Amino acid sequence: MLRITCCTLMEESNMTSTSEGVRHVYSKSAQRYDILLQSYKVLGVNLEKWRKEAISRLPQLSQPRILEIGIGTGKNLPHLISQFPDYIEIVGLDYTPEMIVRCRHQVNKQRWDNIRLKLGDARKLTKYVEGEFDLIISTYSLSIIPDSPKVLNEMKQLMSSETYLLLLDCQKFKGLLRIYNPLAILLSTRLGGSNETYSVPISGIANSMFNSVYRHTLYSGLFYEDLYQGIKSSQK
Repeated sequence: MLRITCCTLMEESNMTSTSEGVRHVYSKSAQRYDILLQSYKVLGVNLEKWRKEAISRLPQLSQPRILEIGIGTGKNLPHLISQFPDYIEIVGLDYTPEMIVRCRHQVNKQRWDNIRLKLGDARKLTKYVEGEFDLIISTYSLSIIPDSPKVLNEMKQLMSSETYLLLLDCQKFKGLLRIYNPLAILLSTRLGGSNETYSVPISGIANSMFNSVYRHTLYSGLFYEDLYQGIKSSQK
């Protein structure tokens, strides 16, 4: 059964203008979001292929409880359900009402059960979600969230020593390729990001907090795919 929980955000008076900018961008682009992602293929940026492959590499889990941060239109759901057909529950959080509506439409159309969609700020994740999860996933989301390390700290509170955390996202080029960072930042802004959010070294911060299973880079280092399990003892 699909349950939609719309958590009131009016009390979040301290939201940054960047946060509202993200919501504005996604509110305007919700109807054409999937088309926008497809257009990136012209540049060799195959976001759909990478998300599918990343989920296919996840360890087998029995009846997992899954949390997705920045669920968007639900692009990961078919892959998660295929990988874990016996899932107990999938909880999806997004900051944009229009994205939740699009995702809800897909869930209803596919008649997927036990999907809970929540509207809220990932930096205050534990306000909307409770209990431990077997898998937490975030794809192409943290790079557009202001103060994204706060999201990692919130994730910690929902993880056990066995919880897997999958992060798939973009980052700045390093070395000689850094001359292309202005173009990378421009592409990021089309999806709601900014130079500020894009510059946060999330992969490195996550690696200091969680136990690494593997860390891969894609597209000459512009994207990363990290899998972690449990929290490092120094972070407990």
